[in-house]
Amino acid sequence: MRVALVYLVEAFISMHPCFANNNDDNATQTSQSRRRFLLGTGALTAALAGCSGDDVQRANDTPTDATPTDDPSTDTFDPASSLPYGRWLTTDQSGLFFSYANLDNFPKDIVAGSGNPSDLSVDDPLALYPLLIGGAAVGVCQLSLSFTGLTQAVSPTATSDSTINEVTVANETIIAEGSFATNQLDERLVEPTDETFGIAYEQTGTDRGYDRYEAVDVPDSVSDPPSVAVTDETVIVGPDASRLDQAIAAGDGNRSRVFETDETAAELLEQAGSGDLVVGRFGSATPEQLFGDLQPDPDPQFRPHSGENVVTAVDFDASGETFESQFALAAADLGEDRRETIETSFGTAAVDGSRSVEVSDDRITAIGTYDVDQLSADPAGQELSQAAAAELVSPEALTFQYEPPRGQQFGELWVRVTEDTDAAGIRIEADSGGYTEMQPQDRSVSADDRVAVQVDPDGDSVTVFAVNAEGAAGELTTFSVPTDELSETAASEAVPADALSFSYESPDGGDLGSLTVEVVADTDAKTLVAQPQEAPGLFTDRVGSLTSEQSVDAGTTLETAVEPAGDEVVVYATVDGATGEVARWQGPN
Repeated sequence: MRVALVYLVEAFISMHPCFANNNDDNATQTSQSRRRFLLGTGALTAALAGCSGDDVQRANDTPTDATPTDDPSTDTFDPASSLPYGRWLTTDQSGLFFSYANLDNFPKDIVAGSGNPSDLSVDDPLALYPLLIGGAAVGVCQLSLSFTGLTQAVSPTATSDSTINEVTVANETIIAEGSFATNQLDERLVEPTDETFGIAYEQTGTDRGYDRYEAVDVPDSVSDPPSVAVTDETVIVGPDASRLDQAIAAGDGNRSRVFETDETAAELLEQAGSGDLVVGRFGSATPEQLFGDLQPDPDPQFRPHSGENVVTAVDFDASGETFESQFALAAADLGEDRRETIETSFGTAAVDGSRSVEVSDDRITAIGTYDVDQLSADPAGQELSQAAAAELVSPEALTFQYEPPRGQQFGELWVRVTEDTDAAGIRIEADSGGYTEMQPQDRSVSADDRVAVQVDPDGDSVTVFAVNAEGAAGELTTFSVPTDELSETAASEAVPADALSFSYESPDGGDLGSLTVEVVADTDAKTLVAQPQEAPGLFTDRVGSLTSEQSVDAGTTLETAVEPAGDEVVVYATVDGATGEVARWQGPN
């Protein structure tokens, strides 16, 4: 069974500093299930084989006799071979911060969304620390992998010829392992598309079986695109070519790993390194080495102090009803306050009888078992009435536009807010499975906030919800997406050829020109969408609303960026529940 990562590309476009015209206040999360895991950012799936802390303790408690035994937990443990991510754990002068997730056997009805742990009744760092930090790391993986053309492989609503089974983040370098259609990835990397944010890569050679790629054509909207290395079983994405060299060398055993030079690191990995989701920190590594420029702000109620080395892991039961969390910390000198804090707070929410915390002069280990329902919530169980939802967001304050697919499998339904509201978030659910939620940080949903959800172009409907500050949601409206094909005759009658005027301006200090589409005569179209075919799709402009009583009138304008070397802009109109092309601008040349 393959479970894909949750689709979060829209969220990181708005959050990540590499995009020039981002909105730092917006954070969008998408899920294919209404039941959301409230911790972290990203979908996690897995069941790792390996010894747990209990296994180690039982081995230590078992009497020995004269007969030699082959106990892998005490005699033959080698992180490089015993742990699926071990061979990638190379370090640098400042240490190592890493996270690992196996994406195969995680409970399929639970996906990671976002949430504030302070809203939960559980206040237990033994459970929250690996879930929050590891989940956020997987979210960073999703953005990095989307640069390589693997957007569909990390989308819950899309099919892909590539499959991702495991991801490891180590000092800003992403290692995805699975099965990859290398020819398809080569095409997506070399030719700039929306899937790779308009970046064109060039293959620079082959190194130890990896095809290496560097960006050669980068839109103004993107800064510092990653370097990429690809085989049919592994994709590595790093901040630069040097980081790729380090990761490849470590994977091949030609570069030292942290546990080969640090005995304590090996011991911590043996005590708490096996699980579905693993987080570890060695040396003076900082969160920047795990998350790079994208720094989420989870509050896991525990943070390692300087001089403390930590490994912690979560392992989900096959039933999906419980999970076990393991923790191991080492420090040269554990102060009394630190020991007391961990001893009294770790495992407080664990199932009765499962909590175990052991403290010595330089080592703390802990283990506990938890019910999944303690850390999950069903939005359907937190409902607002339709009247209460309308008090948060007036349905008349929303505009809707449908954008047909542009080289991908799904279209998009866009929702824009036209006035300030009292809502903490806007949620959209599509019957086909797409799900998106926008929750601005430190403010309510405001005018000009917008969010999109993927929809099936063969037919779909969506429901829009308002979300309050406590996370309760109420339905605002439900309607069918106008995916029917607009006939050529209906298109020409609704938007005559002379109803649109095109004006192009050459680039002014950048790589992209600008096209203005002016509506010079009244039309019968509910919406108009100007979609560039070469410039990144984030420049698509949309006007009108599917729910408006009025059509798009004269005096309306749309603007989009275009590639000056050759581009086309397609204008789509929606009329009477059908959508189709009404005009095509053939480019500046």
